[in-house]
Amino acid sequence: MPAWMWRMDKEWKGLRRDIPWVKRPPSEYIREHIRMTLQPLDAPPEAEHLLQIIGHLDSDDMLMFSTDYPHYHFDAPIDAIPKGLSDALLGKILYENAKAFYRF
Repeated sequence: MPAWMWRMDKEWKGLRRDIPWVKRPPSEYIREHIRMTLQPLDAPPEAEHLLQIIGHLDSDDMLMFSTDYPHYHFDAPIDAIPKGLSDALLGKILYENAKAFYRF
């Protein structure tokens, strides 16, 4: 997602004259309207690399918890959350982001 967001912004900068109704970079619209879940997660095995990818999103508000249940290949609940996440980020993923997005 981070690479695609970067590419969309790059293309938008070159095409702004042709699409004047798009007032902000596409990545801003994506951060405002799209949420992603943690499962299934195709991530590097090292926690620091996953944190880099999350950092490239430029918004930890986009991530929400999921388990990928009932698929036969789902992770056990203890393994559904990647290792190495800070307590603040974990709180956002497990609760705060869903609360803010769904406004409850």
